[in-house]
Amino acid sequence: MALLLLGQIALGLWMIGLPKDGTGLRASWFNVHKSWGMVLGLLIVLRLAWALLRPRVAPLPQAPALQRAARGTHALLYALMLAMPLSGFLGSVYSGYPIRFFGLRLPTLAARWDGAKELLSSVHYWSAMALIGLIALHLAAFAYHQFVLREPLLQRMRAAPPR
Repeated sequence: MALLLLGQIALGLWMIGLPKDGTGLRASWFNVHKSWGMVLGLLIVLRLAWALLRPRVAPLPQAPALQRAARGTHALLYALMLAMPLSGFLGSVYSGYPIRFFGLRLPTLAARWDGAKELLSSVHYWSAMALIGLIALHLAAFAYHQFVLREPLLQRMRAAPPR
């Protein structure tokens, strides 16, 4: 799922630079992005349900403020991972263009609404930018705990003992 998420962000950043030249290249890449975005949205909902239903790893023995920061960061990661595909999908709904899921045209859910489309496109873009920053912070925290403090994070994540 992480690779799909990063791939979608990279594809999104690349394809917005494609010209609207009438060749259909830009539209084709947007349809690929939308299709994988819908898959990713479903996977994120399933992952969130899994995270809420299974026992969590006990927090690391650290200052309460750092524990709150870690919980807040994880909550924000999930919020952004939900906001990004949802805003992309709804932005597409209000764009006036048909939504295709791997070539299959989906039913039109709403009429074109430029104001909503612009707002949702901004939410989609900025949630991706915030997610990039949060992923970088998350990876830096992982590296610090794993390699500087020598905490066995990968083993802790795999085991997931009850709290």
